[in-house]
Amino acid sequence: MRRCTLITLTLLATLLTLTAALFAVACHALAPQPGEWSHTLRIGPRGWQFERPVSVPALLRVATHPLGLALLDGRSTETPLGRWTWQRVAPDRLAGRCAPCRLPFDALGPQPLVLPQAELQLQRVAQERYRGTLTLGEGEQAVVLKGRAQLTSTGLVIDAELADTALADVYAAFGPAAIPELRRAHIDGRVAAKLNLRLPERRLVVQPRIDGFEVSGLGTEALLDAEPAMACTAHPWRQTAGDASTRVIGWLPRAVVAAEDQRFAEHAGYDLPQLLAAWSANQKQPPSALGGARPQGASTLTQQLAKLVYTGDERSAVRKLRELLYAVEMERTLGKGRILQLYLAIAPWGEGVCGAEAAARHYLRKSSARLTPLEAAWLASLLRAAPAPGALTAIDTERVGWVLTSLRGPLPAERRAEQMEVLRSGWQPPARR
Repeated sequence: MRRCTLITLTLLATLLTLTAALFAVACHALAPQPGEWSHTLRIGPRGWQFERPVSVPALLRVATHPLGLALLDGRSTETPLGRWTWQRVAPDRLAGRCAPCRLPFDALGPQPLVLPQAELQLQRVAQERYRGTLTLGEGEQAVVLKGRAQLTSTGLVIDAELADTALADVYAAFGPAAIPELRRAHIDGRVAAKLNLRLPERRLVVQPRIDGFEVSGLGTEALLDAEPAMACTAHPWRQTAGDASTRVIGWLPRAVVAAEDQRFAEHAGYDLPQLLAAWSANQKQPPSALGGARPQGASTLTQQLAKLVYTGDERSAVRKLRELLYAVEMERTLGKGRILQLYLAIAPWGEGVCGAEAAARHYLRKSSARLTPLEAAWLASLLRAAPAPGALTAIDTERVGWVLTSLRGPLPAERRAEQMEVLRSGWQPPARR
């Protein structure tokens, strides 16, 4: 009996020694080298987790090795993107499913993009080279991206392509819980795209092509006659969207277009080049810089009207997708003139003021029809960062000058130059004199 006990203890000790040795070898093999892309790996239940920095390139090599595929088969791992369940679907191929999935991109704001589910298939085709597919959604409406990746010690470069796909399928990938408009909207159009993603920087370059984007079923035609609610307090000069006596005329409508949406007369509710430029600019900012400020936007006046009337001001990529649906439909149901009229009637201008006419009387003590080009440019410049209640911010001379220079219309060069000279000489609105 004592002999059996001794043999058992010896075998256990040997097993523990081998386990410890294998663990030490694994830790050494996965230890990141100086300057190498690394991630903190957490193993074990909460409260008893073992944490250790590991080399992501080494981890990816192990995961796509036949032995690694066998070890991962049927297991789940927690990642910053969500909980992934892994399956070995072929001797050299790994599949993973995440539901839900979170895609954090600082350029989109503080809230990650959430997808109900995503499926990844990954295969190593050569040393440090991979190929795979990412499937969003399920069934006939599933959206599939195919790509290849090149691994280096400092990161992963992924080139992917979305083949010509129905826009309705792309929206369906987010589900009606995130985009309730999907329950009633009819979405036409196609999209294709090429993507380049660099990790760990999370720098994403997108080259999309959109054709035939049209939306119906959201009921925006009601705004032809209805008056939308305003998002600010009552004001002595508050106007209504349909009040012809307070219709904004003069230089202010032109100044608002110059300040907020210079391609307003040309686009179909969204300005794709401006959206891509804003996306690129936001990605150049470090996360800490974006954390305390709004990412640069590229919303058209139509999108801004959709935000004011329908979607609210939530800082999320899903809200932008919802806003886009309304904007595209409003271009068809309302037309440019009514869109601009509504925006000028309800846009918040700070200090509890809504509407262009109210803003002109509040800040400049005159009607919008009597504003000079300079006054209109200054008032339009406030839309980007409306003054806090009770105080006007310092005049942004550079921005006001840019709006004044961008004004379209019958403004002679001599008159424009004279207004610029007035601005440079220290012009102040009445409230600041």
